Amino acid sequence: MSERRGKHALATVLGAVSAMVLGLVTLPAGQAGAAAAACTWQKRVWELPAGADVGTLDGYDGDRWAVGITGNRSWMGGGITDPRGTLWDDGKVALRVSGEIPHLNDVNASGLVVGDTIVGNEFVAITVDHDGTTHRLPGDPAWDNYSADLVSDNGDIVGTATVDRKFRVVVWPAGAPGTYRVLPTPDVAYLHLQDVDDQGRIIAQSDSSVGGLVWDTDGQWRELASNGTPWAVRDGRVVGGLNDTNAAAEWTARGGLVRTIGSGAINATAVGGHGTVGGHRFVNSQRQPVLWRDGVVSDPLTGVPSGFALNWLSDDERTLVGVESRRPVAYDCG
Repeated sequence: MSERRGKHALATVLGAVSAMVLGLVTLPAGQAGAAAAACTWQKRVWELPAGADVGTLDGYDGDRWAVGITGNRSWMGGGITDPRGTLWDDGKVALRVSGEIPHLNDVNASGLVVGDTIVGNEFVAITVDHDGTTHRLPGDPAWDNYSADLVSDNGDIVGTATVDRKFRVVVWPAGAPGTYRVLPTPDVAYLHLQDVDDQGRIIAQSDSSVGGLVWDTDGQWRELASNGTPWAVRDGRVVGGLNDTNAAAEWTARGGLVRTIGSGAINATAVGGHGTVGGHRFVNSQRQPVLWRDGVVSDPLTGVPSGFALNWLSDDERTLVGVESRRPVAYDCG
């Protein structure tokens, strides 16, 4: 799943009234993040396949599995040459595909990998076995292309299809193998599915005129208040950044703004299994990863280099996962 890229549970109720007002369950600020604040973060550089010297990450299950791309450093524009989809198991390479396709887009806690490949000059959605074998997901012949972009721990797969250059959001439900359903989808020029949580909520990034979108369990898309860009969702908590100002933000599952996080905050990119939010802020004009609880810094991550891009928190919040110096890296709580 994507944090996936969405999977999350909170431990203590801050109070029934507060929970109803915010649509969230939170921990008291003193208790929240106490474990994280006690961490000495120890760097663990993930393995790269033979012949590869750089890598990126696209999906992480919150514990063990991750997918991304590995290849060779391109000195023109910072890209990757010979890019190949790669699956990691606790930082060790479990699969590297033989060519530029299939693409590996996400993975869940069961190790289910989803992505896309090319069949008959069109992209089609697939699942991928750990030996590289692909299995095509059903689709409508009227679709121009379609892809599996996200997978929840429940096994529900979410993707996009295009028809006459219009986007459609598609769900392949785990409870009904071999079937799919098409969600009503906003008519937007750009749509990127970012994350899904285990209740089926989907967040998407769109063009600047729309901002971020969230699909809630009531079967409706809603725009995020205050023109925000969402990066992660867990148990209905949506986090991201505001497009019109430098601030991180949190929203409810129906797009209502819960809080903005200022004091140099840039964005929020992850939510841990106990409600800690991870992201980035400016410290003395330098971009720095950081952890928050209820909008307050719970761990400034002063021992983690500014060059580390924090993309995910593990379910137990004892591992930070991201990319540093163009390599997948984890920081573990010592």
